[in-house]
Amino acid sequence: MSEYKGRLTYAKGTYMEFVVAPNQDVDFGNILVVEGKNQDRFYIRAYDFKIKSRWSGMNGVSYLMSKLDENGQVANQEELDFYLGGNHTVKIGIAEQLCYVDAEGQIFNPKTCPDFFCEVRGLAADDTALLAEMKGDLEIGYLKSGREVLKLPVGIFGSKAITEHIGIFGTTGSGKSNLVKVLSSSIIDSNNYGLLIFDVHNEYYRDLSLHPKVNERLVVYNTNPEPERRNVNKLVLNYNEVDPEDITACATFSDPQLDAIYKLSSVWQDRWMEYILKYDAEDIIEEIAGCTGQKFQSRTISKIKSICWNLEQELNINDEIGDSGEITAVGQMLKDLEQGKVVLIELKNISPVGEQALSTLLSKKLLHHYANKSELARSEAKPIMIVLEEAHRFLGKKEQSTQNVFARLVSEARKFNIGLCVVDQQPRLLADKVLSQLNTLFILGLASKADRGKLESMCRKDILQQRNEIKNLDCGEMIIATNYMRFAAPVKVHKFEEYLTRVYSDMPVSPVPVAIAQPALAI
Repeated sequence: MSEYKGRLTYAKGTYMEFVVAPNQDVDFGNILVVEGKNQDRFYIRAYDFKIKSRWSGMNGVSYLMSKLDENGQVANQEELDFYLGGNHTVKIGIAEQLCYVDAEGQIFNPKTCPDFFCEVRGLAADDTALLAEMKGDLEIGYLKSGREVLKLPVGIFGSKAITEHIGIFGTTGSGKSNLVKVLSSSIIDSNNYGLLIFDVHNEYYRDLSLHPKVNERLVVYNTNPEPERRNVNKLVLNYNEVDPEDITACATFSDPQLDAIYKLSSVWQDRWMEYILKYDAEDIIEEIAGCTGQKFQSRTISKIKSICWNLEQELNINDEIGDSGEITAVGQMLKDLEQGKVVLIELKNISPVGEQALSTLLSKKLLHHYANKSELARSEAKPIMIVLEEAHRFLGKKEQSTQNVFARLVSEARKFNIGLCVVDQQPRLLADKVLSQLNTLFILGLASKADRGKLESMCRKDILQQRNEIKNLDCGEMIIATNYMRFAAPVKVHKFEEYLTRVYSDMPVSPVPVAIAQPALAI
């Protein structure tokens, strides 16, 4: 049994009060156990405190004030100690019931309450019914109870959480990047899921390359890799892989310009981008007018040509289609993801326009690839999660309403065994429809009251009583709220390097070559 903490003095529904035992510390967020009288256990979380005394009433306070001199100082300390000492004062913990376990070890949502004056204690290793539900197959950190970090692993079940979408929210310096690295490492270890990461700041490769299994489980792409990084693949695209949707997602177009883009696509099919870059604006205007009867202005076509040219240069788009036996870079990515690998796309040296176009293109190809599979083939492929950083640029209130590929991923991808991991500093900027679809939230430190309020209103679990706890989260601390857990759990996230050292204590943790895509890539 763990440390004795006090006695229950009041319970109504899920609301509880208990007297904190003398010389015991109980903090905001402490998860405690109330021992029932029929060998059942009630799990509670402290979220507030108050001090009560026989002198708490106005008459008592007035009497104590009379012991002060005219300057408000203690006139007789010994006499005052007599009134305030002993058992005259108690600390009352205010808690909510999380769940309870009966004598047979079955866990239930709150349906009853314990009896008066039951013992309150801390968590112990034999609280297996609760801990088994929180462990998961993708370990992330240790359970946190108040100021204490328990050596009890906490994670998520990938089969339940990945395809039902995840949100990671926290301000700069709260530990979002470290969390993504730890989650990626757990996915590498499991070999049961694929992971596509759009790395905006090129910050993941250096640490993920330390993983002992990285050579077989991590593939890295960059549009312009540095020569000394021989283990990073150059990302190259073909003209026929770029659709109008990829262009319209990355820039603002007028209605005539949008109309022209789709007219060009309908006339020239897969070669529309190649031709618009190859021919002059006047020739294109005449060709479209001859095929559709609609004549566009020169500046309309010039705007489209300008965007396409910029993307061609940034994303290495060309027409060198490989032989029939070869596979394109995009095709190789899809194959790697199906096999449960982690694919890292580095975007630091790409402009926001190119970044949005590439993210849209690859996500759309993945969605269509899985959607076109038969039920049997889809069941044999590994579930895949897409990590999207600074997600408000793609899923903000305005962007989400345009029904871009990421909006479709949020609403449709679950049925195709694909999930989205939304990473952002300001959840209030995301569309409400997007937040409502995130069944798992990782809530790190958030400075803005508006951001915390938005998550409180959209979270699947009631986290209102954890306001004080969330407001005071330190770096690397978070709240996990997921639809299959009975309550939102406080967690201390592993530090990536320490986690690798612990898991692979018998193996050296040092940089190793990353898997290079097959040499038969079509350029």
